[in-house]
Amino acid sequence: MKKLTMKDIGKLVNVSQSTVSRVLSNHPNVKEEVRQRVLKCIQDNNFVPDISAKIMRGESSKILGFVSTNFANPYYLEMVNYVEKEARKNGYTVIVVNCEKDERLEKIHFKELITRKVDGIISAPVSAKNLKLLKMSGIPFVVLNEKISWVDSFYTSLFNAGVEVAKYFIKNNFKRVAYIGEKESDKLKGFLSEINRENHLNSTESNILFTLEKGFRKKIPEKIKKLDLKCDAIFFSSDEIALLFIKEARKYNINLYEKEMVGFDNTIISQTLGITSIEQPMENMCELAMKVLLERIEKKNKTSKIFNTELEPKLIIRK
Repeated sequence: MKKLTMKDIGKLVNVSQSTVSRVLSNHPNVKEEVRQRVLKCIQDNNFVPDISAKIMRGESSKILGFVSTNFANPYYLEMVNYVEKEARKNGYTVIVVNCEKDERLEKIHFKELITRKVDGIISAPVSAKNLKLLKMSGIPFVVLNEKISWVDSFYTSLFNAGVEVAKYFIKNNFKRVAYIGEKESDKLKGFLSEINRENHLNSTESNILFTLEKGFRKKIPEKIKKLDLKCDAIFFSSDEIALLFIKEARKYNINLYEKEMVGFDNTIISQTLGITSIEQPMENMCELAMKVLLERIEKKNKTSKIFNTELEPKLIIRK
């Protein structure tokens, strides 16, 4: 069966090919009666427009790329949900790719999306270095979950999140506390800036620090041996890390539920485990990022100002 073209649809409805094109691009200068006839014909004939032909004509592809750090953490899957929702609301489709914490793979994905001529890219980056490739290409893009000073970026105040957890521990009169997770993080800096303000609640020996490069999960078993079981409360740098430690500790008959545990991201993991967690304002973050990105794509915002937008976290307490 011959694949229908916009010209064929136009003949069936007795309008020009350019009118069909305007209907597909949601152009305002089309009579409503004509628009409905064209849309009905498109639906009845299961017509799918040729995106490559649109791009060759210099039209918008109406496609965005979303490049994620890692889908092993449910936090990024939730991010995809909000990004896709905002894109769909504005008439865009999203191509989603996963970098698996691999800098090399991230670069490959960026190149593929540039080649496909997507209108813009949303990145939850593995490496700031790879973002320079997007900068050089001229394609509009925004960054989620990281502060990158030279590009539009939208992120949570990790420092303030760490402070909130420390205040929670102090308020509940825990005598000895620990931090477990990524060592190069503002979460840790915020936590340490507050936790020992009144009493010495945290010592260096109680903390377990590591990097979150690809394959870090394999290192968790050896970290279990360093647990300070005298601690009353533990701050994990993510819900995912909390889950990994809880599961691994059980193998050594260590019940971490005897401790107060606080995770980070407030994903389905912390909700299922029933532990307190820091919630990032992800929906708001994605809405703001998409608004700026679409304004860049549609050239509604001609300012050269870079948007670095910091949002505040919220502690979700579960007993």
